[in-house]
Amino acid sequence: MSAALLSTHGLVAHYGDFQALYGIDFEIAAGEVVALIGANGAGKSTLLKSIMGLLSVAPGMVQLDGRPVGGAKPHRMVANGVAIVPEGRRLFVGMSVIDNLRVAIDHAGKSAAVGWTLERLFALFPLLKEKQAVPVESLSGGQQQMVAIGRALLSQPRVLLCDEISLGLAPKVVKEIYQALPSICETGTAIVLVEQDVGLARSSSNRLYCMLEGHVSLTGRSADVSREAIGEAYFGGAHAVA
Repeated sequence: MSAALLSTHGLVAHYGDFQALYGIDFEIAAGEVVALIGANGAGKSTLLKSIMGLLSVAPGMVQLDGRPVGGAKPHRMVANGVAIVPEGRRLFVGMSVIDNLRVAIDHAGKSAAVGWTLERLFALFPLLKEKQAVPVESLSGGQQQMVAIGRALLSQPRVLLCDEISLGLAPKVVKEIYQALPSICETGTAIVLVEQDVGLARSSSNRLYCMLEGHVSLTGRSADVSREAIGEAYFGGAHAVA
């Protein structure tokens, strides 16, 4: 693998007195897609929050280009070239599609010349151009997800953190969204993909990490890791993954 663009080192994270992550070592290179899989409560979203600065961690536990950035505020992480598509999308209700997107343009990271523009985004998701004057709350779930991804891309990320972007969407919409990922990676943007659908995670990623109770239980190249190995890592025993 190429040199890590983003990495974590012995990362631990807490919610008050509750420890959610235990010594996570993770890395991703430019242009790579890495999937995070595991059952609910395994720590996948917590890992993304820790990277993004939504949870307090020690500086050296998260590194970008080898520089410690752990514990930096989310707006500083955006400026450093890290963006998140949060679970549940969290769009600005009462605002149009275009106004939701312009928020990202106004606060775009300055350190990464990834080159996302509205025109390029509309080429990736033509529906957003058609719906740009529409209030986001009137869109379908899949359309809202495209707005959330577009908002993140317009902040010019070198690393895009995607938390359950397929959750609750129709298979046709999921396919359309996932077909956009290679175009995003062409710029060198790395994508960390939290995904419950193991088959989709494997087919859409270069490598994967399976998490179990706040630990990494398995890691490897997505094409090389067997379903049996994933089943054991996913559940902590010899179970098959459907």
